[in-house]
Amino acid sequence: MYRIIAYNEPTDTAGFVIHDPAVNESVSEGKLNLKQSDVNDLSLTINQDNPLFGNVRPMHTHVEVYDEDKLIFRGRALKPTREMKDSGQFLQTYVFEDISSYLIDSVQRFLEVRNATPKQFLEKVIEEHNTQVPAYKQFNLRTVTVDNSKDNALRTIDYATTQETIKKLLTDSVGGFLITEYKDGKNYLDYLKAPGKDHNNDTPIRITENMQSASVTIDPSKVITRLIPLGAQIETQNPDKKNDDSSDDGTKLSGPMHAVNGDWGPAIKFAAQCMNTKVTNAQVATIKNVIQHESGGSETVVNNWDSNAAAGHPSKGLLQFIDTTFKAYAIEGYTDILKGFHQLLAMFNDSNWASDVHTGGWGPTGKRRYDKLPVEIVASGGGNWGSPFPSVGHVAFESGQLFGVHPGGEFRQNGFHDGLDFGTAKYPGTDVHAVHGGRVTHKGYMGGLAYYFVTHSDDGYNVVYQEAFGSSSNIKVKIGDYVKTGQVVGRRTTNHLHVGVTKKDFNYAVAHSFTNNGTWIDPEPLIFGSKKRRMLRAEQVVADSPLAKRVVADSPLAKQALDIEAGVKLFEAAKSSHLKYETNYLRADILSNQAHGDCSSFVSYFLELAVHETDRTLYTTDTLHGFLKKHGYALHYEGNTKTLPALQTGDVFILGKKGAQPSHTAVMKDADTLLECAQGWSNGYDQGGADMFEHGKSGDENLAAWWKRNSQGWKGEWYWYLYRFGGNIPEQESGDQKGGTIKSGVRYTIAPVNDGKDYLEIPDFQKEFGIINGAVTWDDVKDPNELLSKAKAWIRNQKASTNSWNISALELPDYDHFKVYDRYLFVNPYVADTQLLTVVSKEIDITNPFKSTLTIGDKTPKLTDYQNENRNISKEVSKLASTVTTISGDVSAMRGGAGNSSSQLQTIYDRLGNTNVPQLQKDVEGIQDFSKKADERLTTAETDLKTVKEDDESTKQTLADYQQTLAKYQQTIADLDERLKKLEGGNDSGTGV
Repeated sequence: MYRIIAYNEPTDTAGFVIHDPAVNESVSEGKLNLKQSDVNDLSLTINQDNPLFGNVRPMHTHVEVYDEDKLIFRGRALKPTREMKDSGQFLQTYVFEDISSYLIDSVQRFLEVRNATPKQFLEKVIEEHNTQVPAYKQFNLRTVTVDNSKDNALRTIDYATTQETIKKLLTDSVGGFLITEYKDGKNYLDYLKAPGKDHNNDTPIRITENMQSASVTIDPSKVITRLIPLGAQIETQNPDKKNDDSSDDGTKLSGPMHAVNGDWGPAIKFAAQCMNTKVTNAQVATIKNVIQHESGGSETVVNNWDSNAAAGHPSKGLLQFIDTTFKAYAIEGYTDILKGFHQLLAMFNDSNWASDVHTGGWGPTGKRRYDKLPVEIVASGGGNWGSPFPSVGHVAFESGQLFGVHPGGEFRQNGFHDGLDFGTAKYPGTDVHAVHGGRVTHKGYMGGLAYYFVTHSDDGYNVVYQEAFGSSSNIKVKIGDYVKTGQVVGRRTTNHLHVGVTKKDFNYAVAHSFTNNGTWIDPEPLIFGSKKRRMLRAEQVVADSPLAKRVVADSPLAKQALDIEAGVKLFEAAKSSHLKYETNYLRADILSNQAHGDCSSFVSYFLELAVHETDRTLYTTDTLHGFLKKHGYALHYEGNTKTLPALQTGDVFILGKKGAQPSHTAVMKDADTLLECAQGWSNGYDQGGADMFEHGKSGDENLAAWWKRNSQGWKGEWYWYLYRFGGNIPEQESGDQKGGTIKSGVRYTIAPVNDGKDYLEIPDFQKEFGIINGAVTWDDVKDPNELLSKAKAWIRNQKASTNSWNISALELPDYDHFKVYDRYLFVNPYVADTQLLTVVSKEIDITNPFKSTLTIGDKTPKLTDYQNENRNISKEVSKLASTVTTISGDVSAMRGGAGNSSSQLQTIYDRLGNTNVPQLQKDVEGIQDFSKKADERLTTAETDLKTVKEDDESTKQTLADYQQTLAKYQQTIADLDERLKKLEGGNDSGTGV
């Protein structure tokens, strides 16, 4: 029997009874939920006659629930609900949470705790909690038994509640259970590793005694019958260890010695590496600015107009050295002043280069660092790069085979080709040779690539070989192999080999295969050492095509370069200056002092900087069309659709029909981010002024919102143009593109020590469940033998299923009440084998004190236990079916009047008494005296049969009663058979789930 005492305030010592059947006081409904890993709660519904009605103050009113004289719950009121029934009765429902909720009422300040055991850490947390709350919410830490290998871990507290802190940094991290208790007016807290005890001989959950219902859901979906063990990720880039001929042992280096697709950044970095000096991305950007200022990127330009020229020693080349200064710093063997890489080496040979290099005029002031290069350089296209078909040499490619945007490649998305195709017509041969040294990091099959593999070199290149191999067996290398330039790596069985080169993560690069944003690099100058891309032959270009008009020697398309970063810097400078919006483009000075500007002046200067155009001309939205077409852009779309297309770096929008107003223009920084100069609005710097806006994936107005605002709210006829750059866009130093250290995603396997197989079969499980593949990862294992050992140990300990339980049981006076955390013996052979089950939560019906619903913790039996349990249940069901069949024959004989009815009834009674059938032998209302009432019913039946001759109708009725009993037995068998089929994974037809 349960009693509930209420207190108006938590500090009150005298309360009032709101539920106690012994004094005729009760609640209308009451459910108490006791939980293993959550806050216990109590829900009470009361009517107008209860003294608690109308007297509850949330957070003030407390209640205590007693089981006989033992306190099992103390908590505070939370949520009141008031209602009126259709009968006119008024009810109130309240939810109470137990005292552990006090831990929500305090916040742990920022603190880093090192080298503290769980007990020491919890002491600090509770001490801080107690300083923030009144005495009745304070806790006394009593018992801590949790202690493990994570004791010394750094724990960082960052303004979380005390409850959240304990959960995150203790129970979720190192395990254990937090248990609270109110005793003698104080709150106590225990942190235990394994609370609860085993009840092997007392308080069983047993059919025919206290079990009302029981169900177990068996889930074998996590079973693995073919295991693929995976170890640590294979390292594909280790700066301290050189393994391929791209850099040998660190004394032989290979890298770009010319601008790559118009970008001098890679050559600057390689020159610094050769001169044993480090250069940051910011310093690279500064050097690129100096190059742009001094020579516009030309290696051979000579200045014939300044004072140096007048004195007879003009400045020359990439960095505009004069001859005498260049000779003072030039490295032996690299003394050609008209070679840009030689000048870069000379620049880095200045001991003060970091401070000497700046825009506005530069010159070396430091000492000469080296006479000879401290490393050996192997030029690109030499020993470290080579043709995949070396016997052929360098043969002109067809237009559609070239990297980038060219006639013949229109079928590709955006017309962009991310690599170089070696066709059999011009590059015959079957053996495919490595074009660059590296380690094999990927190998497999992918739509669009077919069978492929990827190598990653010490100097940072990912090279993909694809579309040449009809099957995996045509690839002669495996993941982890190191290959040298010229080594045979496969056999071509198709009409071409595609070679792609990138310095980005391979998975990222594949996702941007048709995006010309600098992710992919032209392989031709790397492989063949060409100083610049060869021009297309005139006959390769359709005479009247837009491309034919654009392909001229001086066009940026020929140089294949769009320097987005140069334009982005203009954007950032203008944004920081808060320029004024000036619609008269002739007054715009956005480039010089960032005072005035509008959309077209911004885009004009942005593009002129990006294509390195020295003629600083301003364009309107009307005249911008012509500028774009002359500088490597082609019209990609024009029309009035309101659907935003897929975009890429450098795309230019012109909104509004040519010659009409209004009009607007903007440019794409990358595939997801648009830059514009526009008149300010409420989210801008200055209402009515101007602002530089960056519309990306997020922000006050993202790209999609920008498009919707313009396309749906355009004042005038909606019409727009999209121009797309046809050349190459060098790899950006910043932006959304992901670069950095390459990680292959490939892991160590057991294949080297398992006859080439990366998996292990598990025959016993396969016999039970069929073939189910699954991978298990050990992140710290690199040795295949160790990995194999761990995999075999995992197989030995694999569980066959996850079993979830739900049990309803009576709490009988003869037994102790069930307790959360304790483990009880489950006895019902028709549901599962006898075993100890842990109670993880318990729902108590306050108004029905003998009934409890128990939630049992999931169990994961091993395969043998799983199989044995199925067999045992099958035997019990078969045994019961046999008994019922025999009884059916006895009842039929009685109905026919054969034999002695009394002895036949006794036989049936004996058989029934020896068989546990839940549906017949449990009675919720009177289970405690079941046996007594069964005897009384049997005596009555026997008496009726003895007078069968006097009252034949009574006999027939008795037999009818037993026939109904038999029908119940048969229904029981049908239910049990259905359960068994579900356990065995079958259905009525026996054909599977």
